[in-house]
Amino acid sequence: MRDLHTALAWAIVLGNGLAGGWALAAHRVARLRHRALWVVTGLAQVLLLAQAWAGAAIAVDEGIDVDAFHLFYGAAALLSAGVAWGYRRQLADRVHLLYGGVGLWIMGLGIRAMVLG
Repeated sequence: MRDLHTALAWAIVLGNGLAGGWALAAHRVARLRHRALWVVTGLAQVLLLAQAWAGAAIAVDEGIDVDAFHLFYGAAALLSAGVAWGYRRQLADRVHLLYGGVGLWIMGLGIRAMVLG
């Protein structure tokens, strides 16, 4: 389960970094606005749920007292994805900026959570 948690962490960091950079570029360059951008973004953010489940399973199974900041960064990433989804219609003219920023934000949160272990 720890290997899954580690693999998901890297997938979240790389996936959200890719999706965030792509979305920011798509804001400026219209030909980069493909349906594939939203598929990659959605997959990268849905992985957060799998990551949280795997982390919770590890903590319960192994009786680990998880660092509070590790939990905080994970919860902040989940919350950020939810907030972005909630604001997507209000910011329809800037949706690429919204998801670009959130993707890079989640990438940073993931890196920080990995550093804390």
